[in-house]
Amino acid sequence: MSPQTIEMHFAEIMRLSEELDHLAQSLKLLAEQEMMQMIRENRACWVSKCADILGEKEGKISGSLCAEAERLLKTATEMKDRAQKMYLSEMMNIRLAATRIYR
Repeated sequence: MSPQTIEMHFAEIMRLSEELDHLAQSLKLLAEQEMMQMIRENRACWVSKCADILGEKEGKISGSLCAEAERLLKTATEMKDRAQKMYLSEMMNIRLAATRIYR
């Protein structure tokens, strides 16, 4: 692979990991703040056993979304780390190949 191709692939994976990171943060914000706000508003308008059951289920869904957002953030970080390691490795391989002496 040429250095230009490696650079392009590295830039693309870094862009994708940043996008994933941004989307995961947005999901977490929605689950933590906006969904919980809707749950509170719903509870204020509807008082019954069914409302309590619904509130519990909504809380579990919100918690699941937060957990998924955390996993996505971890995945984005891992993508960045691996991309950097692969980039450095590939560039080192190119340098070694250029200076290698065959006998």
